[in-house]
Amino acid sequence: MAEMELEAAGSAPDPGLVFFVNGGKVSCSDVDPELTLLQFIRTTLGLCGTKLGCAEGGCGACTVMVSRLAQDDKSIRHYTVNACLAPVCSVHGCAVTTVEGIGSTKTRLHPVQERIARSHGSQCGFCTPGIVMSMYTLLRNNPQPTQA
Repeated sequence: MAEMELEAAGSAPDPGLVFFVNGGKVSCSDVDPELTLLQFIRTTLGLCGTKLGCAEGGCGACTVMVSRLAQDDKSIRHYTVNACLAPVCSVHGCAVTTVEGIGSTKTRLHPVQERIARSHGSQCGFCTPGIVMSMYTLLRNNPQPTQA
């Protein structure tokens, strides 16, 4: 397993893989190139809101938001990513937001989460975090979306 440190004081000459998850800095060395972002999020970070459903990118239960700086205009762009398919190494220099990062019953629900709950928009709830993250990413990119 990869050596990991969360925002340690001082920095090594080569931190290896560096990215952010829900606002916290993650630095890893010796990362298995076959390790998926989903495996890393669930096993290394212990965040279990992002689920493994089909392992083929079709169900969306593993959806997270990846934000990165666009080189052309220096704006931050947000993308939905199937974490079950994305190698963890692909998020180097990016910010990853999981369903835990946008709200919870312990802190405060995000308006997307709140509306789904109020409208009974969940059945078993397994894929709901992925649906929430897709809607959250849409709203980050376009705060006032319209129906096309």
